Amino acid sequence: MEPSTEQPKEETIFNEADFSMEGYDKHIRNARILLFVIAGLILLVLFTLMPIDEPAKWISAGIILLFAGAFVALGLWTRKKPYTAILTALIFFVSLQVLSGILQPASILQGWIFKIVIIVMLILGLRNGKEAQDMMNTFGKDK
Repeated sequence: MEPSTEQPKEETIFNEADFSMEGYDKHIRNARILLFVIAGLILLVLFTLMPIDEPAKWISAGIILLFAGAFVALGLWTRKKPYTAILTALIFFVSLQVLSGILQPASILQGWIFKIVIIVMLILGLRNGKEAQDMMNTFGKDK
């Protein structure tokens, strides 16, 4: 008989029936949907590169696909580790905006309301994601 490798669950006064994602799931779900929308918007840039004839356009298309894929992966990851995924997405999005602002300063003002809405929605998801992830860990639901 092999010894159990499972970590013991953290002691709690609550039972599993008290565990409810209600109230947390809304902002996490909105953040997840937002990550998929960001990926879709990034993919729209591919249409501006058509037709792709030059090697530079192929490289640009690859970078665009990489960024869109990163946001899709982060969106999927929010189901298992919401806090970590949303925090990573927030850092990644802000980093892209800073890099874009450095390379093309006029881009800072383009779509600024949309950028602020994205950041606020990710922060709301982040706040609830931390509590939800802690609850998942407490009840051993960290798949």
